[in-house]
Amino acid sequence: MSRAITQKLEEVKKKVVQLLEQNRKLLSKNEELEGEVKSLRHSLEVEARKEGELLNKIKIIKLAQNIGSADSENADVTELKRKINEYIKEIDHCISMLND
Repeated sequence: MSRAITQKLEEVKKKVVQLLEQNRKLLSKNEELEGEVKSLRHSLEVEARKEGELLNKIKIIKLAQNIGSADSENADVTELKRKINEYIKEIDHCISMLND
């Protein structure tokens, strides 16, 4: 009877060792994946900032093009002035956020 118990204990011990090794590997893989997620999130933030800058450049280019062609139409001039005022307010808001 004790021989059977000893064999069962050895089997359990082997399984415990295997599980511990598997757990160690999984923890290592988890750390690796967390590092990759952190890196990808940083890249995403950088790309989002670049996208915002490009969108602002597009707005400015469109505004500049509209200013050149708006001399003949008073309604367009009023709209452009309104847009410029909005941009100025937005820039002031950004500057105040940077100063905080």
